[in-house]
Amino acid sequence: MMKKFKLYYDKDKEEAFLNDMSAKGHAMKRFFLGMYTFEKCQPNEYTYRVDLISDKTVEQRNELYDLIRDSGGELVQTWEIWAIFRKKGNFELYTDPESQIKQFRRIRTIFLRLALMEFILSLPNWYNAIQTKEPTRIFLSLLLTLIAFIFLKQVRTCTKKITELEKLA
Repeated sequence: MMKKFKLYYDKDKEEAFLNDMSAKGHAMKRFFLGMYTFEKCQPNEYTYRVDLISDKTVEQRNELYDLIRDSGGELVQTWEIWAIFRKKGNFELYTDPESQIKQFRRIRTIFLRLALMEFILSLPNWYNAIQTKEPTRIFLSLLLTLIAFIFLKQVRTCTKKITELEKLA
């Protein structure tokens, strides 16, 4: 067993990391709070894909899981808004530019909502931090604002990917 700590907000970077680990002979077994646990496998045994599931109903999720299973793949783990899948050999979830555009639009919408929520949550914290000048409140306000900017960066990343894919479509 091997453990690695990584935090990803970009599904493509997370897929690249998991596929690189697979190429080195390490298959993801589980994930919790940024800690990936790997077990030995044959180099390049698995191809990993990450998909947004938070905007799907339970029925839609189960249909997706069945589709992956029927194609020879498996659900490795779900974590909050994401699902991580793997399959032996080559494996794509979204093969054409149109479906990829739809996927990135869904992801962009989630990150935009999260960014707005973080900004809204930071406003009363900033007000209190300015009034009280407490270091803890200032730190919390900075943290919430930083998280909002990280989410906005992902909105920008998704928008760039959508633009590139629209040129292909």
